[in-house]
Amino acid sequence: MVELGSQRRALPVLSTRRLALRPVGVEDEDLMIDLNSDPAVMTYILGRPATPDETAAEWRRRLDHQSDAGRGLGYWAGFVAGSFVGWWSASSFDGRPDTSGIGYRLRASSHGRGLATEGAEAMVRQAFSCRDIDRVVASTMAANAGSRRVLEKVGMTQHASWAASPDRRRVPGWERGEVAYELSRAEWTDRTPDLE
Repeated sequence: MVELGSQRRALPVLSTRRLALRPVGVEDEDLMIDLNSDPAVMTYILGRPATPDETAAEWRRRLDHQSDAGRGLGYWAGFVAGSFVGWWSASSFDGRPDTSGIGYRLRASSHGRGLATEGAEAMVRQAFSCRDIDRVVASTMAANAGSRRVLEKVGMTQHASWAASPDRRRVPGWERGEVAYELSRAEWTDRTPDLE
C-alpha cells in the first residue's frame, strides 16, 4: 500500500458520539484488504470481493489523487470501542478546489446501526471546515438504498443520474445506473447554524 504517513501527520483525529476517526495510516493496510474482501461490503462497489492488489491500487489512487491533507481533506479509519468498523472520507474532488467528495465503506456487521450516517455527518463538517469548500458531493449506485438514505439524512439531495459503466454489470441493480448527491455550504449552514 502507498505510504500514508504524511496524511496521518496532517489530518486531525475526529470523533462523534460513538466513532473515533483517525487518519488512515500504513498500519491499516490489512484492515482495508479485509474490508474489501467481504462480498457483502463490496456488493454495490464491484459486485464481488476485491483482491489485495485491487485494494492497494484503490488506496494509491485515493491518497495520490483524492487527498489534500494540507487542507484537511483525506481519509479516516473508524473505530467503535477500539474495533475497526470502516472508513470515511472528505476528499478533494476532480481538481475542483471548491468541492469535496464524501464517502464511506463499513464492515457488514456495522450496517444498519447508524454509524454510516454518524461518520458521514463528521465528514460533511470536516469538508466545510475548509473555508474554500462551497459544495459537498457523493455518488452511489441507484439500487443502493442504504447509502442513498445516509446521504439524504446528512442533508444531501440527488442532483444527477447516469448509466453505470458496463464493468459494473456484476453489481445488483447496475441497470438502474448511478446517482449523485450534493449539499451546498448555504444549505448546510441553514441546517446546522450553530456549527458554521
